[in-house]
Formats: sequence, structure tokens, C-alpha cells
Amino acid sequence: MATKKRAVKRRASRKTASKAKKTVRRSKPASKAKRRATQVANKRKRDLQKATNKVKSLKKALRTAEKSARKKKTDYQKAQKRAASTK
Repeated sequence: MATKKRAVKRRASRKTASKAKKTVRRSKPASKAKRRATQVANKRKRDLQKATNKVKSLKKALRTAEKSARKKKTDYQKAQKRAASTK
């Protein structure tokens, strides 16, 4: 008998907990101005991320271009040296 009573008690406590969850106070819906402001802020954030990504990609392209230019320069200098030393 005692075990049966305990089980009933547990169920009752669980029921009150779920009821408490349902009655949690909800926040008021945001005003039109606030929604618009958050939209604008998110748009600006996206624009900033796009711009930074563009800068990063351009920097990467510049690095690779400089690297190939250095290689061409050394090739040219080697060829010039070879031409000077040949008889």
C-alpha cells in the first residue's frame, strides 16, 4: 500500500511542475519600430560581413599575385645571369 501512495504523490508533483511551465509570463510582442530597427541592424551586419569577406579574398588574391610575380622576377634574374655568363 505504501508504494502505491508514493507513486500517486510523484505523479501529482510532476503535474504541478508542468502546470507551472505553462503559466510562465510571456514577453510582450516587439513594437514595429523595434522590429524594423533589428531588421536594419541585421542587414548592416550582413553587409559588414560581406565587405570583410571581400577584403579577405582580395588580400588573398594579392598575395598569390605577389608570389607569382616574385617567382617570375627570380626566373628573369636567373636568365639574365645565364645570358651574361655565356660566351
